[in-house]
Amino acid sequence: MRKAWPACIAAVALLSCSNGQPQDHAKPASQTATMRPADEPLQATDQAVKPAAPVPAAAKPNVATAIPDACRYDGLDKELSAARALWQGTGINSYSMTIQRASFHQRAAWPNAWPLKLVVRDGHPTGNLPRVDAAWLQSVTVDGLFDYIETEAAKHPDCLHVTFDPTFGFPTSIRIDPVFGGADDELEYSISDFGS
Repeated sequence: MRKAWPACIAAVALLSCSNGQPQDHAKPASQTATMRPADEPLQATDQAVKPAAPVPAAAKPNVATAIPDACRYDGLDKELSAARALWQGTGINSYSMTIQRASFHQRAAWPNAWPLKLVVRDGHPTGNLPRVDAAWLQSVTVDGLFDYIETEAAKHPDCLHVTFDPTFGFPTSIRIDPVFGGADDELEYSISDFGS
């Protein structure tokens, strides 16, 4: 019988140290509660601790105060309407322009280093990007850019800055930062070389 003890002790030691790390034999807090039958109701002192409730959005710090005034676009809807009306008043439906896109997120069809040379004839766009079709090119015509600005403004980004050509009304630059201070989410379009 005495010879069996060392073997038992060795087996217990082996099982408790099998992962090579010292074992903490203290019971977790969830196991130290008094055991009771499943059908016995909880007592006031036995109730489990509830997780903290999420902080309501209104109680969170207001980061909008850190956003620079240059990001504000409160009057953009009026500017956009006036610029669109000016553009439509020109009656131009044949023109050319260059659009440069800058974003951390590269697109296979439109890398940052490749300016889009857009040509619109009687409302039908063509361009120098090899992997895009006329339906996509329609989205970057002047009318398409007006729609794009309106759509992005409706998403309420932290920053949106647009400039318009004072003579024809088309956008000359669009800068969007969905989350101010966020990493690599900014997008910018520059429109130049406009000719009709």
